[in-house]
Amino acid sequence: MTQAQMKRAIIPIPISCLHCQQEQVVHTQARTGFWQMAHQSVKCVKCEQYFDVMIPDAITAGPFLPLNVTSTE
Repeated sequence: MTQAQMKRAIIPIPISCLHCQQEQVVHTQARTGFWQMAHQSVKCVKCEQYFDVMIPDAITAGPFLPLNVTSTE
């Protein structure tokens, strides 16, 4: 993998809404080295409530529903 490809690589991180427990995924940019954990606010894709998560890097995209979600409704 080239240096340019490494800069564009993303890491999907699973999270759960603190209000409705909906599982979802946010993306962060793949990096090397040590990074400080930080609280970030995310808007739930289901209940649309904001909740805080601790992610080791800045969220670059999301949240998204996980790909393996099956509907029970």
